[in-house]
Amino acid sequence: MHILIVDDHAFVCAGLKATLTGQLDDVQVTTTVRAEEVLSILANQDIDLVILDLFMPDGGFGLIGLLRDSYPSLPLVVLSASENSTHIKKCLGLGVTGFVTKSAPKEALLEAISKALDGEQYVPKYLIESMPEMARVIDEVDSGVNIEIISELITDRQMDILRCISRGRSNKQIARKLDLSENTVKVHVSAMLKSLGLSNRTQAGILGQKLGLAESSDPN
Repeated sequence: MHILIVDDHAFVCAGLKATLTGQLDDVQVTTTVRAEEVLSILANQDIDLVILDLFMPDGGFGLIGLLRDSYPSLPLVVLSASENSTHIKKCLGLGVTGFVTKSAPKEALLEAISKALDGEQYVPKYLIESMPEMARVIDEVDSGVNIEIISELITDRQMDILRCISRGRSNKQIARKLDLSENTVKVHVSAMLKSLGLSNRTQAGILGQKLGLAESSDPN
């Protein structure tokens, strides 16, 4: 397994590298303090997962979006000092595979890496609980909302889109996958959110994951 760490603080890169090589078997770690080097590294090396600082020069949400468009299947874990719910929601909306705060114990990062490599999205429970809207979605699913109920509320095409959202795909990626225009996808997403009583695609992604859609077969 080859992990790329992207953080503008060299000591953070060194610390993370030491942690990962000490905790994971058969792991190779590459680091960079420059966001502009990321695409070049990905083009020239076989990287299995990226750990990315959220706020660094020439990085941030723009870099996340670029990575998602260029490498849609590459697991991307954001490691940030921020616990701002807006930042977390935006990262999840852009399709990151995991969000971990720098104040979290190393076990949280290791769990995020494990889940990301298995194709699952990870956000620590305490962060989700700090965001009431997300907690409501999870509570509703845990209270008995299931695939059968959801399928009665949305169309088959919207279910396909929900499945894609639960896997962290952007509208552009969904459009390519389902052979639709990006505008058509946006219309379907808006209608689906309204039908399910959700406020945004982040909530839809959490709902889809709780329903197991992220592990189900891809739509044709």
